[in-house]
Amino acid sequence: MKKLSLALTAAALFVACGHNAKNIHTLEAADFAAAVREHNLPLVDVRTAEEYAEGHLPGAVNIDVNKPDFIEHITQNSEFNIQNSPVAVYCLRGSRSMKAATLLAKEGCGVYNLAGGITAWNAAGMPVER
Repeated sequence: MKKLSLALTAAALFVACGHNAKNIHTLEAADFAAAVREHNLPLVDVRTAEEYAEGHLPGAVNIDVNKPDFIEHITQNSEFNIQNSPVAVYCLRGSRSMKAATLLAKEGCGVYNLAGGITAWNAAGMPVER
């Protein structure tokens, strides 16, 4: 019964995310940094303001994915042109940024997601601002 439930959940996620998954590119820290730099991507820290204040990637803006106006904040912000340019997102370990990536992909946005979040970024010895 548990296997059937897991299979149905996986199938539901596949249908819900389906065609949007191709718009999401999850990259390790070094490749993520290179993509942000090479494509001049807007960088969004999707954690809480408190987490952001503890340290964030250089140049990142903070937009909490768990706030009800997350999508509106990005789609109505002139800094982001999500129909023509991808956005780079990250969180602490990767769960919230994947949530953000999925929401943005549903809006037609290409998304670069940092695998393992800022935790993996720190482990790779990458720079952080405070």
